[in-house]
Amino acid sequence: MWKEGVKCAVALGFDIDAETLWLGPFKQDTPAHLARGAYGPQVGMPRIVDMLDRYHIKATFFIPGWTAEHYPHIVEELHAKGHEIGHHGYLHENVSRRTKEQEEEIMQRGLEILQGITGEKPVGYRSPAGGYSPHTLQFLLDYGFTYDSSLVGRDEPYYLEVEGREEKVLELPFSWELDDAPHFLFSFVPYHTGLSAPSKVLEIWRDEFDWCYREGGYYNLVCHPQIIGRRHRMKMMDDLIQHIRGNADVWFATHREIAEHWLEHHPA
Repeated sequence: MWKEGVKCAVALGFDIDAETLWLGPFKQDTPAHLARGAYGPQVGMPRIVDMLDRYHIKATFFIPGWTAEHYPHIVEELHAKGHEIGHHGYLHENVSRRTKEQEEEIMQRGLEILQGITGEKPVGYRSPAGGYSPHTLQFLLDYGFTYDSSLVGRDEPYYLEVEGREEKVLELPFSWELDDAPHFLFSFVPYHTGLSAPSKVLEIWRDEFDWCYREGGYYNLVCHPQIIGRRHRMKMMDDLIQHIRGNADVWFATHREIAEHWLEHHPA
């Protein structure tokens, strides 16, 4: 399944939602809520970058256009360090609730902002909250994306058929079990319970990796700096990475690297 000498592929992904989560879908624009969002780029991100540097891991960061506009130095630093920058909407919009014209405008706006900062066009897309419209796949092909990472239909990468098109979209699936938000995100409005013990989540994430490794599969972790960047959760992340690294022949790769390998060796 993977390149020679690799048994299991591990992709660490971080969605830098920052204040967009609160300004956009949650519609909570008070200073208290926005401070929670700002914690991600201002506090969580330095911890995440330091962790990745220590373990010499390249990750993928899916960034809304609004975040890139307000924190361009983060995008510049990540790009300079060799991490991948992916498209994540503009204001964390759920495109399934937008018109076709609105969705395309969001797609164009995010691309222009990220490309304007890095000088490179993103090749990966993750729709905020996994929202999809009847037009999303068409737009992914029209704008030349290499892969999408928004759906949960398989454990391993798979192809999506697009009505009326010969080309297919490569999907790098995630799962809500391997997303930090369902476990940890707390909010009164809208209500999310969150606040799980890291020991519980570590058990789930570690056991999922162990079975993935046994099958020689693909492990896609989704985290958010304002959530995972808290001290006790960063300890959990460190413990998880050490556990994964304790296994032979594990390939820590960006989503783009995994997508390019899959397209070459497992064509549609």
